[in-house]
Amino acid sequence: LHHLHHLHRLHPPPQANMPSPSQRKQLDASLDKPIDKDAPPTIYGSKLTPELATAALNLAVDFVKQQQALVNKHLLWHKITVLTTLLSVLLYLVPNATVPRGTRTVGGWLLQFAMINKKELFTACVVAAMAASMLFTLLSKFTEAVFKSRTDEIVRLNGANVFHVDLTKLATEKVSKGSEIENTQVIVYRDTPIALVSVVENQQLSSNESLVMGVSTIGCRRVYLKSGLLEDLLDWALVRTKNVQQQGKHKAGQSMKLLVDAYSFDEPLKQALKKKGFSLVQSYKVEGSRILGGLFGVRRELWGLQFHFETKKEK
Repeated sequence: LHHLHHLHRLHPPPQANMPSPSQRKQLDASLDKPIDKDAPPTIYGSKLTPELATAALNLAVDFVKQQQALVNKHLLWHKITVLTTLLSVLLYLVPNATVPRGTRTVGGWLLQFAMINKKELFTACVVAAMAASMLFTLLSKFTEAVFKSRTDEIVRLNGANVFHVDLTKLATEKVSKGSEIENTQVIVYRDTPIALVSVVENQQLSSNESLVMGVSTIGCRRVYLKSGLLEDLLDWALVRTKNVQQQGKHKAGQSMKLLVDAYSFDEPLKQALKKKGFSLVQSYKVEGSRILGGLFGVRRELWGLQFHFETKKEK
């Protein structure tokens, strides 16, 4: 995949020559289907358009589900889960296993133990699998409660809480063109949306002298996580922040800040942030679950990058 700053030169987005029906035809928004290999191998970036409304909503929900999958993986290999599983194995083996005697070496003792307790060790493996499965199922309910509420809110509000525009109205072209649409970048590959990022001004932290923007959603299809798309999306967010400063009430040439909210277990996003020079600003417990935030140490992290662009001096 090419980098985003080359996309507008390599493959400009196609222009839709069609009438304006009650709802524009949507680009393929199915995330469970493979990309059409017969489609032209083009990749381009586009602002939020009526044709991309459904895909944008699906991608925003999918990004949250990806985070849920990552936290489930984090919990599965957490030391508490591993120790609990080992404890269940010990509780079974201690009263049931036969301890060998008369061995002089550790290796010999382990070999003899395995030979004597073949049946018990097999059963212990079953016990470990059952214990891990039961514990993982229980923990998944906690993660489901946290992340499902987020996806439900995105769907209920038609993406307005993420993109600051009602995507249902956008699909039917009932939304006037504005900065909200310009604040989102969607990456389309082979006529299929695969990634996006959306930014919004932080009204509480921004001032006339300093613009502060926040990333409301960022991500790509799981298969492209290692392609560098996340870094490209962060590049676009930085450039968009500069454009907002130049077009708005903020003084040009002043420093700007871009903030990104991440989870402590989201290594793909955190690695991309580090590569682009972001630093950790604040870390706090995850809301909505004392089990995740307290017992398993899951945290929300706020990453930020302060930057400025040199303005050209007039001759």
